[in-house]
Amino acid sequence: MKALHVYRGVGTQALLRLLRHHRTGLYSLALLVGLVAGLGAIAFRLGIDAWTRLMTGTEEFVGGASTGLLAALGPFFVLAAPVLSGALVGPVMALAGRTTTGHGVSGVIWAARRSDGAMAPVPAVASTLSAALTIGGGGSVGPEGPIAELGASAATLFGRRLGLPTRSVRLLAAAGTAAGIAAAFNAPLAGAFFAMEVILLDFTLDAFAFVVLASVSATVLSHHVLGEALAASLPALDLGGDTQLGWVAVLGLVGGAVGVGFSRCRYLMADTARALLERLRVPAWGRPALGGLVVGALLLAFPQTYGESEAVLGHVLDGGYGAALLLGLVLIKILATCLTLAVGFTGGVFAPSLFIGGALGAAFGLALVPGHPSTAAVFGVIGMGAVFTGAARAPITAVVLIIEMTGQYSLLLPLMLSTVLATLMSRFLTRTTIYTEELRRRGDDVEDPLVSSLMGRAQAREVMTSPPAVLEADATLAEAAQELRASGSSVLPVVGPDHGRPGAFGYLLGCVSALQVAEASLAQGSADSPVGELALAADRVPATDSATTALGHLSRTHADGLPVVEATERGDALVGWVSQQDMVRRLYRHQRDAYEEAQARTSFGARVQAWWHRGVTRQGSGPHAGARPAAH
Repeated sequence: MKALHVYRGVGTQALLRLLRHHRTGLYSLALLVGLVAGLGAIAFRLGIDAWTRLMTGTEEFVGGASTGLLAALGPFFVLAAPVLSGALVGPVMALAGRTTTGHGVSGVIWAARRSDGAMAPVPAVASTLSAALTIGGGGSVGPEGPIAELGASAATLFGRRLGLPTRSVRLLAAAGTAAGIAAAFNAPLAGAFFAMEVILLDFTLDAFAFVVLASVSATVLSHHVLGEALAASLPALDLGGDTQLGWVAVLGLVGGAVGVGFSRCRYLMADTARALLERLRVPAWGRPALGGLVVGALLLAFPQTYGESEAVLGHVLDGGYGAALLLGLVLIKILATCLTLAVGFTGGVFAPSLFIGGALGAAFGLALVPGHPSTAAVFGVIGMGAVFTGAARAPITAVVLIIEMTGQYSLLLPLMLSTVLATLMSRFLTRTTIYTEELRRRGDDVEDPLVSSLMGRAQAREVMTSPPAVLEADATLAEAAQELRASGSSVLPVVGPDHGRPGAFGYLLGCVSALQVAEASLAQGSADSPVGELALAADRVPATDSATTALGHLSRTHADGLPVVEATERGDALVGWVSQQDMVRRLYRHQRDAYEEAQARTSFGARVQAWWHRGVTRQGSGPHAGARPAAH
């Protein structure tokens, strides 16, 4: 029996090593994460449908009276539905939705690029439940934010349980995100590219394999539960020749600008609503219910903006509205989405941006060729990609998503053109996307190239150490020479008699070098003179300077080290020391950690190849290797 336990323990350890450090095991985890995230996305989608049916009596509300729970209110039920949903959303998010990472796609981006990729499961479930209530209750938001968070939290459960390295947890978080989006939108490739374009910004083979495996497993599961029907069923569409590409280019630029405008409106309204609700002293848990009154009033005037508006979008692409009304729907959908998010409801901007783009493109098509619904559909589909790209700046995701949602492969070329131009317009108008802007407003610019460098944006105070020694101004040259020899440094800081504020080593007068001390001792013929009388070097590094700037100072001065100071009313307080040795050691630690992680992540195939090469090398280096055959 004891031997059996030992055997099981060894087997468990071997399995854990496989899952932690081998690609085969990690790929298996990606499949498992995909299945779990897919189940969550399916439950989320069914929850949206259930709450929508309970509120409206139908799964796709397009206007009219309710035949559901609020049937007694007739068409005025849209005033009550957001309030009722908000009364549930507020407490749920206040009690269970608190998290340091943030929610939705922005939270996943922060976790994947700044942290270890982990997302807390309980806040993710709370966010998903709240989003289902929001969409079902009429809030104009999309499902991708909670789905991404739920998928990342599923990966976190496996990662923490198995003790996976940070990079593996990040990849699994992206895989969970891809799986959730793939299952919800029936778009496996779009889910994969979204994870790589938006979450990871990593187009390596490993990343692609992770997210594709997760997307495939989630989509297969979704097909068995939700079916394989296209999200938007349209007749076969055709641009009508390359001569129309000029108009496609115009729509791409306009759509990109509208996408940026949508993003700006989202945060402008958030600031306005926050200031107003704080002035009214409305608690966070009560804001969705109170804001639901305003959302409901907007729905009463424009019921087409209810929830994801999938049915209305279908009518838009069928050419069922005039160009003027379509432009009005663009503005109203932007307003409704921004308002819903501003008052405390949860959800994403995926679906609203597709609706806005579809309405914009359809209006564009009808303006070009009045009375032709097919033209409205063609440019509507192209507009969907342009506006989404302008907001999220994910052109590959946009193209693949819309092709998978509509099946319109003939529009691949114009979609590619419009999304690329929308990307250029977005980059011209703003540095951030609708997702990363939220992080920037929190004080974390994830798109800053410096952040991903070895030093990042670290300040000198973050990389400094204690000085090797500190000389008093009244120390003799002999004492200074002794301290220099003992410290092993060629230069030391000199401080005044006043030791300065607490936490500092004194007020810096300057620095003295070993060569300077030796020359002064020889010139004066005595080593009893105070070191403070020498011409001290004034070089120093403010504590708030970047580590890169400190490294530049060291390079220019060729000094072993430099003092780090904080400015005060009485002078520069010596608070630390930066040296070339410390900087090199820091860079080495970064590189060593990356090397060890790379060494730990191997595959069975790689190990077999290494074993084979070692055997070949041993054979080639034997006692008779390279010997000439004997002459006969």
